Amino acid sequence: MCAIVGGMSAEKQIRMLKYKPTIIVATPGRLWEMMTEYSHRYLLEQLPMADVVVLDEADRLIADGHFKELRDILAHIYT
Repeated sequence: MCAIVGGMSAEKQIRMLKYKPTIIVATPGRLWEMMTEYSHRYLLEQLPMADVVVLDEADRLIADGHFKELRDILAHIYT
């Protein structure tokens, strides 16, 4: 299991992803950041193979008008 959330060191989260977790709990903003700004290989190539991906705070993402990012994350997972 791996938590990808803001307020936690991105470097630590990158180290955690090296274990190729099958369960990921993430806030959409930090997950999107890791996928786009850090271009983390595991997230870009193997995220669709994860057993469980939990997106926390998705209601805020939709309410704040950032639905495109959420749609892009989900499109990537369900490719």
